[in-house]
Amino acid sequence: MKNKVILVVLSFILCFSAVTPVYAESVTSQDSELVVSDQLIEQVYEDTGIDVSNADVSNFNKEFDFLLNDPVFIELEETLALQSQNVELKEDSVTGQWIPVVAAALRLLISQVGKKGMQKGWKVARPYVQKALKAPQNYIIDGPGSGGRIIQVRSKKTKKPLFRLDYAPIKHGRPAVLHYHVPPNLKDHHVIF
Repeated sequence: MKNKVILVVLSFILCFSAVTPVYAESVTSQDSELVVSDQLIEQVYEDTGIDVSNADVSNFNKEFDFLLNDPVFIELEETLALQSQNVELKEDSVTGQWIPVVAAALRLLISQVGKKGMQKGWKVARPYVQKALKAPQNYIIDGPGSGGRIIQVRSKKTKKPLFRLDYAPIKHGRPAVLHYHVPPNLKDHHVIF
């Protein structure tokens, strides 16, 4: 019973904080504490196939403020963090790291794309992400993954992708480009930048 009460309180805090400007400031201020280790870089490469070893997240707050001030992006990061994080409830506390690997990987990939590309990419991705966040009973949101995936929205019923934003080469041996996939033909690459 006590754990159930703690879970309800935690859920309320997370939901309430997602709509307040104070939450946005706490997320953006945390990015300066984001440590990009060799292990994280290797993990992102294994998961996505994209080399992020030269990614610079030191100016992420300033360069990507349009994302960090967008409530949909903040909720996306929170959702990805909660999906990937093993939150351990104890009687008096919640333990775990706030920016887990998936959120750090997301920021590394965004840094690789650059501000101009992500402004265009987020404009395309935002409506899909927002729709999925509003109806979590119908949609699954995936973070960074194979094939240079940045974000993916899938149907919970069919598990099939409804939208995927990728940063990867379209043809083998070419440079990575920001593009997206949508049904009916998910093999089509719609180049953004």
